[in-house]
Amino acid sequence: MMTGNSVETHNLTVIYNKKPAIWNIDFTLPAGKIIGVMGPNGSGKSTLLKAIMGIIEPNIGYAKIFDKDLDDVRERVSYVPQRQSVDWDFPASVWDVVAMGRYARKGMLKRLSAEDKSIIEESLEKVNMTAFAQRQISQLSGGQQQRVFLARALAQQADIYFMDEPFVGVDAATEEAIINLLKSMRDQGKTLIVVHHDLHTAQDYFEWMVLLNTRLVRVGPVEDVFNQETLTETYGGTLTTLSKVASLLQEKSFPMRHK
Repeated sequence: MMTGNSVETHNLTVIYNKKPAIWNIDFTLPAGKIIGVMGPNGSGKSTLLKAIMGIIEPNIGYAKIFDKDLDDVRERVSYVPQRQSVDWDFPASVWDVVAMGRYARKGMLKRLSAEDKSIIEESLEKVNMTAFAQRQISQLSGGQQQRVFLARALAQQADIYFMDEPFVGVDAATEEAIINLLKSMRDQGKTLIVVHHDLHTAQDYFEWMVLLNTRLVRVGPVEDVFNQETLTETYGGTLTTLSKVASLLQEKSFPMRHK
């Protein structure tokens, strides 16, 4: 079982059009847990994942993964973006998409070995998509596409997985299959950081939680942070928080971390 820290952020700030998407985010997350990232629409959840992963360059601050810079651990990191952000008309089979997980690990110019092909097959089997291996991804349902995304991530054999809304637009059976898969990955020592929007399932799905509303509201074990007070602060104070931060920006004052 992996112990220690998985992700550390310091003063992480991303600004779009002079408005903060995330503001001064400071936290440390443990390894080997399923961690939920939750907050209202527009609170910066996807931006936070992308800033940690270097997909977006933060305006201020930085993140470390396993106490190292991203470039030093890139092959240990996997990202499952929002399904609706992907061009599903791209001409690729299910097998091709899952194979990308192996190329991400070893480099695009390397040939797939027998072991790679075995890992691809095993990954398809784990998400119950073996029968669809030669199907074009555009012909799949939303739930099937999400399963293919997960198989690609599994094939990469990473140590930490960032997942942006993996349960959106899937049926109940797929949702149950996904959370069971995430729990078995956790049991193998993997770390899973999952953007999620459904408060009803949060306590069942996550061990730790990041509550976000542009700024960090709370972070910690679910039993410590998932309560009426913090949820009201996270979901009830949207306008107040944003207007306070926006006015700070206009004054061009960037406060350092508060304790």
